[in-house]
Amino acid sequence: MTFFQNVSYVDLAIIVAMVAATLVSLAVLRNVLKTKGRDFNDDSALAERFRRDAPYELLQEVLRPSAHT
Repeated sequence: MTFFQNVSYVDLAIIVAMVAATLVSLAVLRNVLKTKGRDFNDDSALAERFRRDAPYELLQEVLRPSAHT
């Protein structure tokens, strides 16, 4: 008798799901380890556009919310 003759379809599906979850976890871990310590790429044009277009009029509502909200 082989291993697969003694395993039901549910057990086999669980094994396949566990292997898939392990492979995904290893891929995520590899990506985290590959990119650790890397500096963030600053985009000065994006920062300037945010400074120019930011909704500063809403900042006052965040700092002092109105009583009827």
